[in-house]
Amino acid sequence: MDRFLDKILAVLAVLSGLLLLFITFAIFYTIFVRFLDISGPVWAIQFTEYALLWMTLLGTAWVLKKQRHVSVDLLTSRLSAQTKLYFNLAHSVMGVAVSGVLCWYGTVVTWGQYQRGVMDIQVVDLPKYLILIVIPIGFLFLVGQFLRNFLTDLKRVKDFPGSISNGVDSPGHNEPEVQEKNAEGGAA
Repeated sequence: MDRFLDKILAVLAVLSGLLLLFITFAIFYTIFVRFLDISGPVWAIQFTEYALLWMTLLGTAWVLKKQRHVSVDLLTSRLSAQTKLYFNLAHSVMGVAVSGVLCWYGTVVTWGQYQRGVMDIQVVDLPKYLILIVIPIGFLFLVGQFLRNFLTDLKRVKDFPGSISNGVDSPGHNEPEVQEKNAEGGAA
């Protein structure tokens, strides 16, 4: 199941990257044709707005999996490895709770938009649910990744006394690259 989720997250991350490329080229093209005193595509701003939402929500769970999200470690950097582990568990529980609520609420809102046939009236008229459907999808995968982080850290809590005797003090969620860096003496 982990490999299946990893593959899905990788596909979503690639889609997120492609959306970033789309945004970059759409803005570049719009600026370039305006420089040539040609009117740019009228749809560019509208679809760039949509792509920003989709890019963010499709890539978030992958970023969490890779431990590349923004974090403030002013407090946690001063804690012992065991205390950090408990903070990670609490972080994962809060992440599951918040992402679960946002997934549920996003589903309710998206379904309501679909049932009522609400349209997003701009340059190109689109059904609103097609824009919002990424919200419950993105948060569903976030729930899955937070849950996976929680289970990984829970296993580490059970094995923690053995880790202390081995001198292992890895801060991540047992990512192979983090373990390799720690074994070589590098910083994660």
